[in-house]
Amino acid sequence: ILAAYSPGVPATIKDSILAVADRQPARTRRIWDLLSTMPNGLEMAYLERLEPAYADSLEDSLAAHILLFYGGRLHFKHELYRRAIEGQLSPIARISINNRILDVLLQDLREKGEYARIIHHAQEAGDDALVVGYAPAAARQAAILGSHFEASRLWHTAITLYRGTEVSTLLGFYEAYAYECYLTNRIKEAIDFQEKVLKLRKEAGEIEKLGESIRFLSRLWWYYGNRRQAEHFAALAIETLEPAAASQSKAMAYSNLSQLKMLSYQGEECIYWGEKAITMAQALGDTEVLSHALNNVGVVKMAIPASRAEGQAMLEESLRLALKHSYHEHAARAYTNMGSMGYQINDLRFAASALDEGIRYCEERDLDSWAAYMSAYKTRLLLRTGRWDEACGIGLSVLENVDQTPIVRISVLVVLATIRMRKGEAGVLPLLEEARQIAFTAMELQRIVPVMVALLEYEWIQGERYIADEDIGRTVVMIRQTGGVHPSSEFAFWLRIARGQVLALAEVYAGWDVSGPDAVQRAADIWAGLGCSYDRGMVLFAGGEGEQREALCVLEELGAKAAIMRMKMTMRAAGIRNLPRGAREATRRNAAQLTQREIDVLRLLREGMKNKEIAARLFISAKTVDHHISAVLFKLDVSSRLKAVNEAARLGIL
Repeated sequence: ILAAYSPGVPATIKDSILAVADRQPARTRRIWDLLSTMPNGLEMAYLERLEPAYADSLEDSLAAHILLFYGGRLHFKHELYRRAIEGQLSPIARISINNRILDVLLQDLREKGEYARIIHHAQEAGDDALVVGYAPAAARQAAILGSHFEASRLWHTAITLYRGTEVSTLLGFYEAYAYECYLTNRIKEAIDFQEKVLKLRKEAGEIEKLGESIRFLSRLWWYYGNRRQAEHFAALAIETLEPAAASQSKAMAYSNLSQLKMLSYQGEECIYWGEKAITMAQALGDTEVLSHALNNVGVVKMAIPASRAEGQAMLEESLRLALKHSYHEHAARAYTNMGSMGYQINDLRFAASALDEGIRYCEERDLDSWAAYMSAYKTRLLLRTGRWDEACGIGLSVLENVDQTPIVRISVLVVLATIRMRKGEAGVLPLLEEARQIAFTAMELQRIVPVMVALLEYEWIQGERYIADEDIGRTVVMIRQTGGVHPSSEFAFWLRIARGQVLALAEVYAGWDVSGPDAVQRAADIWAGLGCSYDRGMVLFAGGEGEQREALCVLEELGAKAAIMRMKMTMRAAGIRNLPRGAREATRRNAAQLTQREIDVLRLLREGMKNKEIAARLFISAKTVDHHISAVLFKLDVSSRLKAVNEAARLGIL
């Protein structure tokens, strides 16, 4: 099969199967033809109604294991066998068989809710009206089961085959298809169809449904990375629904605006609109809107240390409601925001757990928009924790989708560019420039800061300015208006490193505070505890000569060649000499970053040798031995030869 270059069943297999089929009696062959049109097999009770007195005709086929009976149904032994038989049916025979199946089984299949089987046979029979009649029920059934790709395909089929002009029917088809496109990461197509919905809603003049359509368009434009359009439609939805009575649409419009405020770090406004949505949802008994609004307010409260526990509890309640009631989108949002908040407040274990669980949840339900978003966010987590190869692998797979939304692309572009620049690889600027354009279109600080941090790091590594002062200014203004502590502190750190500019902040996260020797050590300890080696190395480099040498060792382990080169240039310019060349592969295999020669010296120290004896054994000078011993003591952070031997044994180096 793998060697066949033509689509379908390979010719050699097809010829073999059809040779067997041609030798069968007419009745047996008729049953084979019937079964070939049923990919999931046929119940014996149905077979008796379609082909009375079938038993004798199947005896040889069952004995030869061409046909198998399992799961209460009769099947071909292999899908290739079924397709080969089905493939040789003439168009007329195919239509005739499928019509006969529908004549006999339609009522039973309808009563059992087996709409997908009805549609399959209706499509094969060319009965477009029957397909359109049952596609909505089948699509809703697929969506409930989490088969959102199948749901979108069925809605698209209904739209394509519908020949009527009934506005209410078209609205139902367009709205449902737009929503399934949104879930399966086809945002532009979702926008196109939702705009058709909006046009028809305006003509119909139903206020509540019009407001709901406008609100959903706001959501779609945000996901497509256009903040201005998202805010325009969010405000318009509330303006449209404000005079109307309390309803799910009105409560969701409030929650949608709360969500936009949350995404732009406008905490007070997020809570204001979110609490309005929560109050209305509780009064209406609407758990869906309640789940959505709790999510927004929970994120804002989790970002504030004093209300962190309350915020996390709200997010967890949002997730519980979504899982209990199978609100697939809202469950995905809850996982996403738990992961992103864990990352932003540096609770990286919490973030990793939420993202991994959320990605699994979404992949099982065809929620590609959310799976892609969380996968992109996971690359940021992997970058921070030094798992660069894994980050690149996931990032590149996300970008394989050429229609990937800008809001997803931006995270991956920044991560890939950052890893490349640190390693001294090419192709950095095009990635950062695309990310910059997306960020300033989205106009959200959580998009802008990572891009600006990456660009500032690029300036530092290259030793030249690239960012327009206007972009720096816009970022500073947004930070002063709405900036969170963690992103603002990281931006301020890199602005100081790259440009020597000090940005005064009301509060600085301790991990980026390098205002003095004690602060540097405290910051380094924070990043060490989180497993973030590169960040640890960078804050150490803001310290004295000892810390800078330690920073070189930390970055050497990560393979950050370009960053190491910039550090060495800076240290040499400051008059620091005798900088290490860089560890070889053997050096990277031990925790203390000892060279092979240093390990050789350690082994001889363990034997009790003096410097001259070691020099004679290794054919080097006694002075060189002394340098090696000094380096060993420094790297192992010990004060004597005996302690060095003991520490090396403890670390497994000896």
